[in-house]
Amino acid sequence: MKMSPKRILWWGIGFLILGAIAFYVYTSVGFQTALASTQTSQALWFWLFSPGLNIIQNAAFPLGAVLIGASVVMRYIASWQSSEAHQPSERSELDT
Repeated sequence: MKMSPKRILWWGIGFLILGAIAFYVYTSVGFQTALASTQTSQALWFWLFSPGLNIIQNAAFPLGAVLIGASVVMRYIASWQSSEAHQPSERSELDT
């Protein structure tokens, strides 16, 4: 399966959006849990949701940025190779 730069760009944007959503949920639910200040809700938040959202958040932002950068490089290399293919090659004296 050939990966196109456009597809990788959209995957990168998707991971950045996923990281932003995880960040929003992490902060809003964390504040609500802290304001509720019941021992059960804080324990549930600490052991279930906090690690999962933290992992998603810490993985999604760098992965999204890397995929966007990779798509830019792939697009540049593809355009560079296509311009090289269309240029006529000059034969040197050693080729004869």
